[in-house]
Amino acid sequence: MFVFQSRLRPRNPLVRLIGGVLGLLAVLGVLAIGFFAFLALMVGGAIWYLIHLLRTKRKPASSGQAAPASSNIIDGEFSVIRGDDQVARVEHEPVERPR
Repeated sequence: MFVFQSRLRPRNPLVRLIGGVLGLLAVLGVLAIGFFAFLALMVGGAIWYLIHLLRTKRKPASSGQAAPASSNIIDGEFSVIRGDDQVARVEHEPVERPR
């Protein structure tokens, strides 16, 4: 039977316990740093959003309402195709199928 033995893992139970506790503290520290970074981004985003709302409210509103568009007008881009241009034709011969 194959057993992987690493020389990095100490055999003393007390040293193993201390290493485990230090590893757990390192993981908790990284999680705490990530949490505080997330919290700082949320607070900064909320402040930016509030400033943005306050700046947009100061702008003067338009004096009149826009006139409603006529129902006969279609807005868009188009290209003119004249009838005397050459038309592409596709011709093929019928294929007989064997019975």
